[in-house]
Amino acid sequence: MATVTTTTTTTSGPSLGISIDRGYVNTLFGRFNILMLAINAICFICVAAQPWSAYIPPQGWFYFVCVTGFWSALIELFLGLCRIQDRMVRVVPWKLGLLIFCGLWSFFYLTAASAVTHYAVNYSNKDGWYAGTVFGFIATIIYGIVAYYRLLDWKGVSPVSVNQPA
Repeated sequence: MATVTTTTTTTSGPSLGISIDRGYVNTLFGRFNILMLAINAICFICVAAQPWSAYIPPQGWFYFVCVTGFWSALIELFLGLCRIQDRMVRVVPWKLGLLIFCGLWSFFYLTAASAVTHYAVNYSNKDGWYAGTVFGFIATIIYGIVAYYRLLDWKGVSPVSVNQPA
């Protein structure tokens, strides 16, 4: 009598469901996203609270930079929480896109904060404009730092393993 042994192997593909990764907020880029959300909101509030700000020329550019930065950081946070970015890497060069966006927004905040600074010198209610200027330059620095870490991530260097000078 002959014995026949059959082996069944099942393989499963990638999961298509969306799950929330609560640990993303504790990662470097998750913290950067929350920081960018906060700084964009603060910049917007500083300039929006000024009287007659709708009639001032640099206000439109500053609003555009703040609001677009806020919504892009919010969308990026949502994509990171749902781990959709990891799935889109094969289809879209996601890391390169984020690197270019952060570099551009660093430059855009530099120009917007400079325009607001120039206008604040000749405006009677200067407090909100100067606050917008200060937070705009802080946002420039933050977006520049995020762009640097995005560059490291794009090159495949872990940001944690970069040697810090003593």
